[in-house]
Amino acid sequence: MRIALLPLLMFSCVANTAQATDWFKSSDALTQVHKHLLDNDLPQMFDSLVEVWQINSSQSREDHLNELFDQALNKDCGKTLTRKTLPDWISSVVVKRHIIQSPGRDTFRVSINVESENNIQDITFEKWVDKIVSSDSELTKDSEVVNNASVSLYRKRYNLASQLESGLYRLSVKDDGGKSWSTWIVLGEVAMRQQVRWASKDTWRIDKKELLNPYCPLPKLEIGLYDYVDEHYEQVWGKSYESDYPMNLTGEELPNDRYVLAVSMVHSRWQGDIAIEQAQTISKTYDISSEEELK
Repeated sequence: MRIALLPLLMFSCVANTAQATDWFKSSDALTQVHKHLLDNDLPQMFDSLVEVWQINSSQSREDHLNELFDQALNKDCGKTLTRKTLPDWISSVVVKRHIIQSPGRDTFRVSINVESENNIQDITFEKWVDKIVSSDSELTKDSEVVNNASVSLYRKRYNLASQLESGLYRLSVKDDGGKSWSTWIVLGEVAMRQQVRWASKDTWRIDKKELLNPYCPLPKLEIGLYDYVDEHYEQVWGKSYESDYPMNLTGEELPNDRYVLAVSMVHSRWQGDIAIEQAQTISKTYDISSEEELK
């Protein structure tokens, strides 16, 4: 009986393989997303995913695309999702979704940080199709020294009415010499696997919601104190930690004053050579007096 069953099992395996092969012969873009993901061909999978996002789809299809995208990130945190995309005049790009939770109010932002030796004229971030994410935006420029060379960091910040949705976006950068560059950005559902919350007046806690992706960088804890100067807030002190997160402010000497204390958890992944970040910040007023100096 065992000998008789063996050919049947072999036939069944061959039949199933044939059916899978026939199924993948479909030219449907969603089918190709599945095929390329199973083949571990992430750049082709990403191209097919962009094509599917460009088609009007239902909520159920969008949920399915987000699930497939999460599976792709489990390969290497997005490092090989796309081939090299940055032009030689742009050294780095960071796309950052941000939620800031202050007492009685949540604020949402998305910022695009572009590091370039060229003078950047404009940065735009649009949701497919041709929808600027917000009309409330600002482009700023900062200078910094990297490897003994002076470079400029340009930041386009969009203030949002709500958290930025998952989906397909178009990022475009133009310099004042006529050069331009653009690329597709795919954003999945917001997934903060570790979140920060207040535990008392001046201490915080980190809640671990899900297991971390072992291929991604450890979430960074960023702590900053801000002072209100000339009708806007300026950071007067800050530190970041990739491990051994503190749960309060320690060992710092600052002038007695009233500040805004901001504590952030920042999760990072890649889309090829582009960094994608999701940040959650809790903030509150923080008084430093002679009796309540940082210990």
